[in-house]
Amino acid sequence: MALVCIVFFFLFRVIIRDWSSIRNYDWSFDLPWLLASLVMFAVIYCGHATGWLLILWRFRFPVPFLPGFYVWSKSLLARYVPGNVLMVVGRVMMIERYNVPKRVSFTSVIYEQIMLVASATTVLSVALPLWPLIRDKTDLVWLILIVPFLAIISLHPAVIGSIGNFVFKKIGREPLEEFLPFSTVILMVLYYCIFWIVGGMALFAMARAVTTEITMGDLPITIASFPLAWLMSVLFFISPSGLGVREGVYAYTLGFAFDNTGVASAFAIMARLWWTMLEISFVLIIMGLVKLFHQKPEP
Repeated sequence: MALVCIVFFFLFRVIIRDWSSIRNYDWSFDLPWLLASLVMFAVIYCGHATGWLLILWRFRFPVPFLPGFYVWSKSLLARYVPGNVLMVVGRVMMIERYNVPKRVSFTSVIYEQIMLVASATTVLSVALPLWPLIRDKTDLVWLILIVPFLAIISLHPAVIGSIGNFVFKKIGREPLEEFLPFSTVILMVLYYCIFWIVGGMALFAMARAVTTEITMGDLPITIASFPLAWLMSVLFFISPSGLGVREGVYAYTLGFAFDNTGVASAFAIMARLWWTMLEISFVLIIMGLVKLFHQKPEP
């Protein structure tokens, strides 16, 4: 929580410092763009939930679509508890009632998180060289394109098996006996890449909804910012749902798009409020649909 307080302290300090420029900024309100961001964020949630169900399916433990969404979406609420451990434990416990062994569900969540990291790194690495400011400073920025290949290679069963079994041994668990085929891993990483790009587009739509100063030329910035903010929140996992961390990333990176750090800081806080509202709404809608159309099995 100290980290969250520090980040928000600096964000609000920048906002206070630049209040005059924030107040005089060319703010606007464009409902179609806001609705577009809503739709794209819904696509992201549905895509990520489906991704996890696909992983379970590849482990030969298919879960019905709606209850799978229920478990995945409800576990999102646990992200607001520092550490994200409760999210993993909660999902493993909830999915067990659908005849998925804890060992399989735990492995599926680990695979999911690792592939999210690899795909986020891939999209970030491809988007960064498209930033004119970075590209104009050095041609060496294109060397970052080697990162996606390294990220995917690290997910080869031989590599992930050695690392995973080492960790499992340290925590007193039996070694993994089954791994996803490398071809499946590659396809899933590419699958998740799609939704990181959609996330960047949703962030762009959010910005475009409140100002006309954002142009299509800023799209590479938002596409890179979205996975970067998530990666930083993973690094600082003690922050609940990346609170403070993501805002700090957006305040810095989107400052290049807004041409004003104070405006970017104000937008970062608005984005957090919008994102949280959509996330909670998504969870409530899925929970409501499950109660209406699906009878949950008895524990």
